[in-house]
Formats: sequence, C-alpha cells, structure tokens
Amino acid sequence: MANDIDFVVTWVDGNDPEWQNTRAKFLGNITSGDNSGENRYRDWDLMRYWFRGVEKFAPWVRKVYFVTCGQKPEWLNAECSKLVLVDHKDYMPEEALPTFNSNAIEVGIHKIKGLSDNFVLFNDDFFPVAPMMPEDFFVNGVPCDYAALDCLTPSNDFEYIRLNNVLAINRHFNKQQVISANRSKWYSLKDPKSLLRTLKLAKPWTTFPGIRDYHVPTAFTKSDFEKVWEAEPAVVKETQNKRFRSKEDISIWLMRYWHLMEGNFTVKSQQCFGYTQINDDDVSKICEVIESGKKKVLVINDEYKGNDFEKTRDQLIRSFEKILPGKSSFEI
Repeated sequence: MANDIDFVVTWVDGNDPEWQNTRAKFLGNITSGDNSGENRYRDWDLMRYWFRGVEKFAPWVRKVYFVTCGQKPEWLNAECSKLVLVDHKDYMPEEALPTFNSNAIEVGIHKIKGLSDNFVLFNDDFFPVAPMMPEDFFVNGVPCDYAALDCLTPSNDFEYIRLNNVLAINRHFNKQQVISANRSKWYSLKDPKSLLRTLKLAKPWTTFPGIRDYHVPTAFTKSDFEKVWEAEPAVVKETQNKRFRSKEDISIWLMRYWHLMEGNFTVKSQQCFGYTQINDDDVSKICEVIESGKKKVLVINDEYKGNDFEKTRDQLIRSFEKILPGKSSFEI
C-alpha cells in the first residue's frame, strides 16, 4: 500500500523576472480577487525544507511530482530517483497556457503521466514537520477525510469558488440521502466541533448549505477527478482555461466533495495537521510549532504585512534547520 501513494506539490518561483514579465503581460488591467496580491507568489525560500520533510517524515512515498511552469530551484536535484518534474504543458491543453490560476493547474492534476491512482496533493506552504504514516492519508486504498457541513458566509471573491463547488454538488446529490446512506461517517465524534456544526445544519434543507473545507494536504484517487470531469465537463474545462483565478472557477475541493458524497472515504480527524499565518514580524509561535513535533504537517499561510521580511524569513529557516538540518536526496 505505501509504495502506491504519491505526493504532488505545485510551486512557482515568484521572484523569477521572466515569469513576472509574462504574468504582467497577461494580467493587464485585471485587479479583481487576489490576482494582483504579492503574497500569492512571494518566495520565502523554504521549499527545500518541504523536500527534507518528505524524505525524513514520509520515506514510504513512492514518487514526488513537482509541478511548475518549467521552473526549477537551482538547488533541486533533478536526478533524484523519487522526483518527477512536471511542466504544466505536460498535462494541460496548449490553449490554456501560460496559466497563473492555481485552480486551473489543479483540476486536471490526475492527468499527469505515471501518477499513482492514490495521491496526496500539497500546496507549497504545507510543510511536513513530524513523522507521517500512509494511514494518515489512505486506508485500504480509500482516502482519509472528514465529512462536515458548513454554512457559506460570503466575504470575499474566493467564496464564489466555494459556492460554485456546492452548486455542482447540489445538482447531483441530495443531502438527506447522502447523510442517511453514511450516517456514521457524517456524524463522527472524531471532530466534535465540526460534528456540532453538521447537526445544526442537517435540517431542514434538502440541499447542501456548504461543506467544511480543510486547508491541509488532501488525499485523492484519480477516480475522484474522473467522476467530476464526467459529471461537470463544461464547468471544469472553463476553470482550466482561465489564466487567472475568477469567480466562475471551481476548485479541487469539488473532487474531494465527490468522495464525501459517495461515502468513499475513511473517517479521520484532520487535527494532526496544523494551520498558521505569517501576519507580521513575530513568528515565534509558528517556530514553536515547527520545533515541537506536535503537528505532522504545518500550513504556513502568507499574510505577511511586517517591516523586516528577511529577518522574519530567517527566523523560520532557523527553526526548520533545527528539525531538518541536513540536505535531502532531493538537493544537489
């Protein structure tokens, strides 16, 4: 089982002048959403620690698929036996490129040549910081996940994407039937707070008011993607052909919803994964979590608005160096 699980991670070098120029050319006057936000592409120079974390804390992974627009960090060892470099053009249609839309990049990720049927999708700010087991992601070939209802509360453009995902689900599934067919999975005590929210939202509507989204590494099967492409081809293709994130997009959370709807998941709390934000120059609490080993994967979301970027970055690097001091086979 362990040898059949791949990790997929998407990455962009936002400091690359050529990439910046290309993006600016296509961006033009688009300023909606987060397309013009610096934090979406700022490079903290931490990616090597992602690879070190994978090698140290998940040695059972079969392959690591590193998905970029043809970029490669200068320190990356392209000859590493576990590494597969993937260019967007390797699996995306030519007319959709170049793309700067993470949704467009991810919705067709299952088409990558050689990818295992079972894989875990990471963002480049999801850092392995403690030992992980295959059973954290799959049990007997079935994705580990937690099903919970949510109520959408529109407050920004990103909520349109969540709404589009839920609209698609409501076109194909009835909430009462879905929950009745897998009551023990939807009413699990493994996440009491999410369970309480589900109980409050379970009635009276027959449609889904929303699904709880976890910003963590997500286990998928290729069939999750294939079913969505078959059921909603126009919506998926429209997303893949949007160069920049838009209100009309769906996201890979829709593929996750599909296995929740069908009951094709093993119930597992997401509490082994942690979420943090870099808001200012004080990253002491984030550093504590990195060094503590209390979370298996730590999400470090960039919302930085401090005054000394280099000093803040160096604090994080020092903490990563404490737990991951040596080069991995992924490094030259």
